[in-house]
Amino acid sequence: MTDYRSLPLVGAMAIQLLSGTFTALAAEAENGARTGFAHPVSTAHRRFIDQTGKIYLLKTMASWAMSQNCSDAEITQALEGLKALRFNAVTVSPFGVHMNDSFGDRYKNKAGQRFFTAEPYASSLGPAWSSMDRVMREATRLEMTVVFSLFMSPGNTGTALDLIAAGTTNAYDFGKAVATRYASYSNIVWHVMGDFKWRYNEGPAAGLDAIFHGIRDVEGSSHRLIIAEPANGSTSFDQFISAEGPAGYKWFKQSADTIYHYGSSSVAQFDKVYNWPAAAMYPIVDIEPPYVNAPHYKDQQNQELRERNYATFIRGGAGINFGHEKWWPHGVTGLFDGGPGWLNVLSEAPQFDAKYAWTILDAYVTDPAWMPDAGTFLKSGLGSGDDQAASGYSSGAALVYFPTSRPVTIDTTKIARGSNVRLRWYDPTSGDSTIIAESEPKASDRSVTYPSKRHADGFNDWVLVAEGH
Repeated sequence: MTDYRSLPLVGAMAIQLLSGTFTALAAEAENGARTGFAHPVSTAHRRFIDQTGKIYLLKTMASWAMSQNCSDAEITQALEGLKALRFNAVTVSPFGVHMNDSFGDRYKNKAGQRFFTAEPYASSLGPAWSSMDRVMREATRLEMTVVFSLFMSPGNTGTALDLIAAGTTNAYDFGKAVATRYASYSNIVWHVMGDFKWRYNEGPAAGLDAIFHGIRDVEGSSHRLIIAEPANGSTSFDQFISAEGPAGYKWFKQSADTIYHYGSSSVAQFDKVYNWPAAAMYPIVDIEPPYVNAPHYKDQQNQELRERNYATFIRGGAGINFGHEKWWPHGVTGLFDGGPGWLNVLSEAPQFDAKYAWTILDAYVTDPAWMPDAGTFLKSGLGSGDDQAASGYSSGAALVYFPTSRPVTIDTTKIARGSNVRLRWYDPTSGDSTIIAESEPKASDRSVTYPSKRHADGFNDWVLVAEGH
């Protein structure tokens, strides 16, 4: 194989870096300098950690075609809407999304500009990168992380075939060019959208490793995080992490394990990955849960989506890539939904439910002492399968998400803080609370009456909150 690491940038790339990106880089330097807000920069104890050492829960919205299909005004409106819903991140591919012909040219933005001056990955960055610049500037202004995705995707739906054709030397140069363009933004998490199975010695593997070699050469000693979406039904450990090393990936090295599973038994399928001994050192990200308006949850969609949000973080997860089938194509026809009116989803119930989940999860699960409960706090009422409760606790509080009604017994003596506890039911569809006990002595066998009230969508899922004081 050619040693692409020792080759200089091709002339056209150098010219582009020295001329076409000066204006963008100046603006990015100005905006990037303001990334003092919390964003993930490292990992510890299976969590993402921000630049101040605090736990960061990555709550990102899958917005794959935002750079490709949105105007500058739409990018701003979309990001402001997500921020209002308490999403702290957005997952965007600069180019390459082509799930069907409605997406048009995957290498052009909405204004008709090209992302490459000639062949994809094998030529200079084109003027369409102004759209991704807009995403970066506005996300930074709104204090959001950008999960910056390279859209591989199977067959003709992404860019894997073009990356393979470009070769490793061009891939390395592309990685350097992108990392240089966005060098001032520390609020980036690099991401690869795979969605199909390949081994290290086949498909886009060598090209991806070359891209991340280029990225890391620009980053120097301080590297941004890397996560990836494996094939459906798999994990990043299975597909990518297990292939790292001298005979495999040398630069495309994962910062987290990821789960890609469309099943409805949220707790059981998450715990299976989280508790796997071989991957016990990695944070876990739910990288591709079923999206709103996808067919996977059928007539239980709203409740199942809530269950997925709570289960992921209560059971110890580091992040989730929430999605909506009408949202991510940004105006064109997607897989199960899409077309005009995509901005209207910001006011729909599932996205507000996510907001209420992020609010309470940020308040409690970011405690460094937080841990999944293995029957210590929740003594009865766990359930099983699709009805299994998600329970976790820390030294100061506990949360239990119950999908359905049942008798519940808890041991509040396991909350170390204080001598008394406050108990309440949290409504996951409104963010409102109903007090059970404002303050009471701790008890090892506290029976709690489950709410009889059903939500407007007909479901009866609730979150039990216990706080020591």
